[in-house]
Amino acid sequence: MLGSKDAIDDQFMGIIDDLVVMSENDSELAEGLRWIDAQSQKNGVTFYEMAMIILRKHMAERRAKEWLNNKLSQ
Repeated sequence: MLGSKDAIDDQFMGIIDDLVVMSENDSELAEGLRWIDAQSQKNGVTFYEMAMIILRKHMAERRAKEWLNNKLSQ
């Protein structure tokens, strides 16, 4: 699904792995990671790919909201 330009790199995987370890002491984080896992299985992508897809979507939505707020305030 992800091309070579969009490939998941080792640094990103390390960050996600750290989140998984931290989730042992954070039930809300653990619940979010379980949701990502379920979505990855549902969409036929890896857990890491799903995390990247969600992160990119969140970033795009945030940028769009900032852009709109800037346009409305001008």
